[in-house]
Amino acid sequence: MKIHKGVALVASLFLPLAGIAENNAATTDAEPEEIVVVGRSVSTSSTRIEVEREILVDTAAALRDIPGANVNRNGLVTGIAQYRGMFGDRVAVDIDQLGVTSGGPNAMDTPLSYMSPMMTEELVVSRGIAGVSLAPEAIGGHISGKTSRGEFGGDEFGLSGMLGTRYSDNGDITTTAARLTMANQVHRISVIAEFDDGDDIATPEGRIRPSRLSRDRYDLSYAFSGRGRHLLAYAGKLDTGNTGTPALPMDILLIDTELFGAQFGIDVSAQLTIDGRFSYNDVEHEMDNFSLRQGPAAPMHRLNTASGSGSQFHLAANLDRGVSEWVFGVDGIGADHESIISNPNNPMFQVNNFIDVKRDLFGVFGEWTRRLERGEFEIGLRYNRVATDAGETSATGMMGMMAANVNLLAASFNESKRDLNWGTFDGVVKYHHRLADSTEWTFEVGRKSRAPSYQELYLWLPLQATGGLADGRTYIGNRGLKAERSTEVVVGVSTYVGRLALSPQVYYRRVTDYIQGVPSTNMLANMVATMMSGRTPLQFDNVDAEIFGFDAAWRFELNEALLVDGIVSLVRGRRTDVQDDLYRLSPFNVRFGLTYSIADWSLKSEIAAYARQDFVSSYNEESETPGYWLVNLGLTWNPQASLRVEARMDNLLNETYQDHVTGINRVANTDIPSGMRLYGAERTLSVGLIYSF
Repeated sequence: MKIHKGVALVASLFLPLAGIAENNAATTDAEPEEIVVVGRSVSTSSTRIEVEREILVDTAAALRDIPGANVNRNGLVTGIAQYRGMFGDRVAVDIDQLGVTSGGPNAMDTPLSYMSPMMTEELVVSRGIAGVSLAPEAIGGHISGKTSRGEFGGDEFGLSGMLGTRYSDNGDITTTAARLTMANQVHRISVIAEFDDGDDIATPEGRIRPSRLSRDRYDLSYAFSGRGRHLLAYAGKLDTGNTGTPALPMDILLIDTELFGAQFGIDVSAQLTIDGRFSYNDVEHEMDNFSLRQGPAAPMHRLNTASGSGSQFHLAANLDRGVSEWVFGVDGIGADHESIISNPNNPMFQVNNFIDVKRDLFGVFGEWTRRLERGEFEIGLRYNRVATDAGETSATGMMGMMAANVNLLAASFNESKRDLNWGTFDGVVKYHHRLADSTEWTFEVGRKSRAPSYQELYLWLPLQATGGLADGRTYIGNRGLKAERSTEVVVGVSTYVGRLALSPQVYYRRVTDYIQGVPSTNMLANMVATMMSGRTPLQFDNVDAEIFGFDAAWRFELNEALLVDGIVSLVRGRRTDVQDDLYRLSPFNVRFGLTYSIADWSLKSEIAAYARQDFVSSYNEESETPGYWLVNLGLTWNPQASLRVEARMDNLLNETYQDHVTGINRVANTDIPSGMRLYGAERTLSVGLIYSF
């Protein structure tokens, strides 16, 4: 089904404009460089969403309402952030200002899966080029999530909190969350918990099996603020049980993660502050191909036991001299990974896939900001040193020629140089200019980099452990990879024209040594892959690419009660060394909303339209997808200040559609044939009740 011609025409007319999606009219005293509606704001520098107000199971789904962003989905809670044509490890995702080390090799526990929606206060996407101080590696952008832990109180200790529940009829998905905060002006103690549970979801073409989910998330924190000092210390836990990932070769049996962190700030003087952060997490992860889905014959049963642990730190000094500001700092990430594949029916079978893998990063950075009469000028520089290593691998329990070839691959890997390192420089220049009180222009140019991931380097046996690519192909690693380097230019404006607010941006990236799969020339790996799957593998390699596009937000107040708003996103990505497009990029899309608000009621209707995606990559046989458009409705009622009643109807017209960035079904004997792209959910009613005190 092609995109409706009328919608396409409206979209083309508004290409130089575009918008943001959510509920109410903005106040007239909002900052002139921002487009503000209840729950969301867009400016030249960032887009902010109050996730607590969203009826979601996967926090990553909120990215669809952000100009230039989207989410690659392999399951209900495995959303991989995409921003302006880059996704996965290329997009830096922070939780409370530091990242999370994943436990599995196929991105089943993506960073945003640790941010249960009702526990997430806000999600902030940096528009344009991420500043060098935000994250060590942010070649594709930067996203930051903040956990909702309550506020400081008055002179005496008092209690505040939240209790909420939501239900979706499609899959009988229930979400229950609670927060209890005890605080005064100086101290704050907060406990949070959220429980998500659901069954397989339905589409107009049948049920997606398995798409069930089970996830519990907890957080305990203490915060101090006073006398020029602040401190936050927290401990958390993620417990994910049987959860389907139908676009991947296995489903989640267990993700058991412990998270710890601390943040502090000290005002050394009126001009100098010191800021420090540290986090650590440890993950135990199990997945298999037979418990939740109809698996292969017993000899082909596979159980993957994986683990990951990592620590991150950030230490910076901020010197604010009024017209200019200096930031100098150091940061680092240390991560360890292991992954062992076995067969519960055959004790002799074992593949030591990733053993004692290490990836350590140390960075040093500096930023200088000069405040001008009608603008701001920023220069940032960073140097990163990345070092990786891996232990010896092996495989047992195979027979005949397969065993011989796999053992030769293992021996070749073990004899190769595995301790590797890269040194990279990043530089960013930004200029913001206020042309008038209601208009701000932004100009950015930057050089950003990313060293290869451990999967891209150390995947010695042709497998699909590829960080969630979900293209159905097997891959092998390449210890000779160079670091990716991107040169990017961004131009944007944010302005008010009467009751109309606009915030468009255009961008262009030239990526040298972009890492992707190319046909393997390793004859031994080709033989092994052909024996296992009947297809030759791809090998990670460096190519050249470019990514360019346009995205924008817009809002128009018809009157005090009526608001129209929307977003538009257009991205193209292609290789420049050969004629081919990049994999799994979101097609051109627009969202158009009409919101009616009066007293304690707010009703929003929304059209989300996606064009046909025929710019697809041939290297992994990516298929085209037709365009579609959906109608959604949302209702919010606040009968009193402490109570919110929510309702939402998604896909009101029960359209049959396939989201291009959703994965390909890998499960046999289900309603949706194996090898076909998964369909979107059928008409879904969700309701919620949130009580705050």
